[in-house]
Amino acid sequence: MSTASRYTVVLCALLGSSPGAIPAQQRACAPLDSTAAWARVNRAWSNESGLHWTNDSLRQVLVALEDRDQSARESFGAQATDTAYGRRLLALDSTLAESMRLILDRFGLPTRAMVGAKGSDAAMLIVQHNADLQAPVLAMAKAAPPGQISPQALAMLEDRLLVHEGKPQRYGTQFTLAPDGLFRFAPAAGVDRLEARRAKAGLPPFAQYVCMMEESGLRVDHGSLPRLRRP
Repeated sequence: MSTASRYTVVLCALLGSSPGAIPAQQRACAPLDSTAAWARVNRAWSNESGLHWTNDSLRQVLVALEDRDQSARESFGAQATDTAYGRRLLALDSTLAESMRLILDRFGLPTRAMVGAKGSDAAMLIVQHNADLQAPVLAMAKAAPPGQISPQALAMLEDRLLVHEGKPQRYGTQFTLAPDGLFRFAPAAGVDRLEARRAKAGLPPFAQYVCMMEESGLRVDHGSLPRLRRP
């Protein structure tokens, strides 16, 4: 998966948690810097050249689940205010989560060695969209050997749980949807090191992340954004 494609998946993980977003004026973002440290981390994780995973059948199942998740979100920006669409999305997420529970019970956490980077990412994306799965899967992911779960997926999952618990996030991946339809940045700890933590996790610079949110049709409250220093 290319860096740009992986970034799109991460953004969809963010969007999937907020079915009430309001579309906004789209904007064009600067091209992603493929030579940056975060992009190198990203490529190292997603490179499957020479990699032999142990369960290709499970990989195909996970990729199919991801395709269903992403197909339902292709027009998210345009349909975000449609309550019927929101209900369908939540129903789909519940169905996909049940499939993931069965997989976790039978196989454990799908890792890079088990299903390759693409298969593992697909599993983590489904988990991102179901609150009940997030805490147990994060514990499983942290117990897995190094390099078996995407650092990007781990960062986002950790942020989600911290925000749900009313605690400051660490990687700046989470926004909360306000009644006025604006996405507001959830409080973060140690914002002076936020960009460095993002780069280490394979996440693009925060400004690019925000731009991509707006490019997808979401309205961001810029007054809530932290002022960050480059890593």
